[in-house]
Amino acid sequence: MHKKLLEILLEISEKMNDTEDIDELLSSIVKISNEYVKARRISVMLKDGGELVMRAYTGFAPTLERIPLGEGIAGRVAETGEEILVNGGSVSDVGEYGGASAFMCVPMRIRGDIIGVISFTNKPDDYFHEDDVAIARYIAAQCALAADRHVLHIQKRMSDNLRIIGMLKSSVAHDIANLLGVVEVYLGLLESEVPKSPQINEYFEDIYTELKRVSGLATDMLDYSKEKLKLNKVKFPVSALVDTLKRHNRLLVKDTDISIEYRLRDAFEMTADKDRLFRVLFNLINNAIDALNGRGRIVFKVNRSGRDAVFMVMDNGKGIKKENIKMLFSPFFTSGKIKGTGLGLAVVDEIVRAHGGRVSVRSREGSYTCFLIRIPIDG
Repeated sequence: MHKKLLEILLEISEKMNDTEDIDELLSSIVKISNEYVKARRISVMLKDGGELVMRAYTGFAPTLERIPLGEGIAGRVAETGEEILVNGGSVSDVGEYGGASAFMCVPMRIRGDIIGVISFTNKPDDYFHEDDVAIARYIAAQCALAADRHVLHIQKRMSDNLRIIGMLKSSVAHDIANLLGVVEVYLGLLESEVPKSPQINEYFEDIYTELKRVSGLATDMLDYSKEKLKLNKVKFPVSALVDTLKRHNRLLVKDTDISIEYRLRDAFEMTADKDRLFRVLFNLINNAIDALNGRGRIVFKVNRSGRDAVFMVMDNGKGIKKENIKMLFSPFFTSGKIKGTGLGLAVVDEIVRAHGGRVSVRSREGSYTCFLIRIPIDG
């Protein structure tokens, strides 16, 4: 029997080194197993949620490719982790394999967790011996190891791909930000040369606002590709930040029936990364505008509360579904928005936390949404 195990070890190890495709590898292991156990039917099933899914088999065409955990012999073994061995009798509940007079099902484990089962059905003498059971356990361990190596390989490949994508994203975003800086310089030169008129001034303001939005998207991508934000904190009057928001937001709602009410209770100064704080508030107001679908009201309020500056952005728009609120600050979650990258609120949360602050949201579907941000005044 030891010789058999050694031979199986060598054959399976060679296959595991030569093959990365999990289904091809499991099929090879099943064929190797058949040479030593001599069962007429062998199958490997792996867990997928609450079911077992057939991944490799030999000696029969399965009538059931999926079995709920707990159903049938294979399902019970996957659920309990206890192997089942039947010799010289009728196995009536092996519906996934048909009738069988000898049956052996062994769980496959990785680090104590059951990930599937391997089943052996019918031997020429209708009897599985102790050597067969030992070999089956070893083969189950090898199948589990093959599945685990496959998962690790997939995770590594995904990690490598994400790292490459992250580097590309950072590079592209950086190039976009640089190009936008050049465009803004030439726009300033053009503005100094063009005769002034109210209409022309409005055109320039529109262009500057759109440049600000594109620049914000590029900076969002750059910020999200960094492990830690480096803040450029300066001291500034909050009223100056509000004035900048007013100028840009006025252009965003000029062709709509949306009104924005600004409430600045206290004239105070704070220390923070002014540009990033602008992006936080600009993102939130832009989201509120999007939620109103061309008609409605936004209230933007700032006040001082103890050592914190408190910013509120509230709209009477479509609201947010209750089940979506906990996902709002996850990257690439858009809650049905057509525009945007899905990074806006994730970056909002990251910038606020980098300032030692916190952001919260209340919403009622079909009624309102309110974002509240608290950031220490002294930086």
